[in-house]
Amino acid sequence: MDGEKHINSINGATRCTDEIDRGIDDMFEYHAWDDEQKANGQHVREALAAAVKVIVNHVPPGPDRTVAIRKIREARMDANSAITHNGKY
Repeated sequence: MDGEKHINSINGATRCTDEIDRGIDDMFEYHAWDDEQKANGQHVREALAAAVKVIVNHVPPGPDRTVAIRKIREARMDANSAITHNGKY
């Protein structure tokens, strides 16, 4: 997969070549979503929001619940990144 090659080349780099430099810039550049990406993002958000609601309704408050919810928020951000970059990173 091209995405695996790209991220692995960045992770294994010992200096910035032109390719590495472009890859790093691409990771941090804003990429507007097309309609398909927007729909995919909405599905992910709805599913993860539903998971948080189940946790709030069925898991006692406390540090572990807080961490569980935080990890779901992190999962949303990582899913958004995967949608944005089409699995490249």
